[in-house]
Amino acid sequence: MKTGTLKLWFSVVSIIGVLWGVAFAFFGLAVIPVVDPAVLVPWGNGVYGATLIGLCATLFFAGRHAFEKGDTGLMKALLYGILIWLSIEAAFSLYYGVFLNVGVDVGIAVLFGVPLLKGMRSA
Repeated sequence: MKTGTLKLWFSVVSIIGVLWGVAFAFFGLAVIPVVDPAVLVPWGNGVYGATLIGLCATLFFAGRHAFEKGDTGLMKALLYGILIWLSIEAAFSLYYGVFLNVGVDVGIAVLFGVPLLKGMRSA
């Protein structure tokens, strides 16, 4: 397949994932009709944990690659993605009054953001 086709494929799948994320963020996991309400919260915890594991594994591999290759474009993409993720999460945390998580989000932004910004400046 051509690079353009692969890029389009990857982009479409990513956009579908973003739209599902928006649905879950605003309507909750109850949008899944086949889930027994008794297992919804434990299942949601598993999904949230698995998502965080996958996200951090992706950040680990992509981040290491970016620093090893001096790829400032990838560093910017990682920084933008992290800031979008944490901004949305912090907004929901503020809305629901979970202020501790806002602090956690700020801390995570600093822990990932500082090396990415320094890496972009030195590359």
